[in-house]
Amino acid sequence: MSVEKPSNNSDKSYSHVLQKAGVLKNFSVAKVVSRKEIDDLKQLIKAVAKDEKEYDKMLEEELAQVANMHDPKSPIPGIIYVEDKSALIKQLQKAAKDYAQKIRTGKLDKKHLCYLIASIIKELGLTKDDFLKMKEENDEDDDD
Repeated sequence: MSVEKPSNNSDKSYSHVLQKAGVLKNFSVAKVVSRKEIDDLKQLIKAVAKDEKEYDKMLEEELAQVANMHDPKSPIPGIIYVEDKSALIKQLQKAAKDYAQKIRTGKLDKKHLCYLIASIIKELGLTKDDFLKMKEENDEDDDD
C-alpha cells in the first residue's frame, strides 16, 4: 500500500503567498491524523469489504483521501497552486492531431492545407510576434 509522501522537491504544484513575498523561506503542508482515526477507518472498511483485496484497495483510497491536504472544500489560506501547463499543452496537441486526421480525409493538397492554416491564424488574430514570443517562452522553459 502506498500513500503519497511529502516531497522536498522544488517541482511541487503549490507555494504560499508569504513565500512568494519573501517572508517564508520554505512552505510545506502537514496534516495530523490520530492513530484512533486510522484504526476507526480500518474497522469501518473491514466491516464493508467483501475480501482482503477489496479491503486493501478501499484502505489505500481512503488513506490517500485522508492525506490529501489540498481539498477544495477546505482550502489552505494563502496557498497558490501552480498551473500545470504541460496538461493543457497535451490536450491542445491531441486536439490538433484529431483535427489534422479529419482534415486529411478531405484529400487537400499542400497548397490548400497552407491556405487553411493561414486562414485559421488570420481569423484568430495571431501575428508573427505571437509565434516568436511563444518560441522564446518555450526556449526559456527548456533551459530551466
